[in-house]
Amino acid sequence: MPWTIKKSDQCPASRPYAVIKEDDGSVEGCHASEAKAEDQMAALYASEEEQREVSLKPTTGMASAAKRGLRLHEEGKSGGGLKPETVRRAKKLANREEMNRDWVVEMNAWFARHASDKKPGWDKPGSESPGFVAHLLWGGSAAREWSARKVAQLEKDRSNLMEMERRDFEFADDDRLVVEERSDGTPVIRGYAVVYNRLSVPLGGFRERILPGAFDEVLKRSEGRADLVSYFNHDANIMLGRESSGTLRVWSDERGVGFEVNPPKSRQDVLELVSRGDCRGASFTFQLRGQNAENWVEENGMPIREVRSASIYELGPVVQPAYPETAVSVARRSLEAWMAEQNEVAVPEMQERASFPSAIAKLKAAILRSF
Repeated sequence: MPWTIKKSDQCPASRPYAVIKEDDGSVEGCHASEAKAEDQMAALYASEEEQREVSLKPTTGMASAAKRGLRLHEEGKSGGGLKPETVRRAKKLANREEMNRDWVVEMNAWFARHASDKKPGWDKPGSESPGFVAHLLWGGSAAREWSARKVAQLEKDRSNLMEMERRDFEFADDDRLVVEERSDGTPVIRGYAVVYNRLSVPLGGFRERILPGAFDEVLKRSEGRADLVSYFNHDANIMLGRESSGTLRVWSDERGVGFEVNPPKSRQDVLELVSRGDCRGASFTFQLRGQNAENWVEENGMPIREVRSASIYELGPVVQPAYPETAVSVARRSLEAWMAEQNEVAVPEMQERASFPSAIAKLKAAILRSF
């Protein structure tokens, strides 16, 4: 679902920037700044993408129930209050056509409302009740259990909408961004925002590496993904380019995720900083996607988070890479869960150089001294 950002009369003067759904012009939210509106739009795209991760294809049991319900309906056993939409949807269930989120939510609500319809003998062959026929047309008992499970999964995905993560990395000698000039004289900044298989600096008790191809599925998709943008120093007020306008190009290869951006003429200062080598790193904003998006291993006593599958939303040059604790809060929660599975007692405190086993050893010693 495409969205756009613009100032709208439908928003209060204190929050003039609106996120607008392009197909009907409805306002999804109003914000005080364009940057805040960008955050919501990225979250909306993430929601749409995450919902694709939850399969909404009806099961064979649901299809079988719908087919039986359609036969009974043709025999005139559905009563006079059946809506044509119910029959139309039952035909889609029978063909196992992919459902959308709204339909699944409505299905779950229907079964909750009609739980009391089940009466002794309502499914007796030859004298099936209209309530039982409607039950079948909605997919039967298989659909009741399935829709409850899917709604829970979808709600979990929605609760994670804003679980964005940001990473900076400091350039090695062969990573530096370059300014190149195209044949038409247009200057572009070119380089890599992500380098695969490179260990990060210590991030408060763990390190991280992005595995090759982690972003490929999203980057290769022509539709249904976020509109990538490039900022300077993470600042949405200093936009360098946007994919949809053709001023930003992003790709993934064996080395990592590369980008090429055409900054506006008003950003000559950024071009100069990059040309002089004053930008010491690059950054990217991402979100894990799917059930097996990450993996934890231990190497030389240090927990290593391996990112396998993720969506990328923003990237660009930074003058000085930074590693704030807030930027790794999602990963730290994942680390805590992994450590719990390993029967460890706690997550090491935020220490740039402390090793994983030494922090655990000190904590265990403190616990023993307390007895």
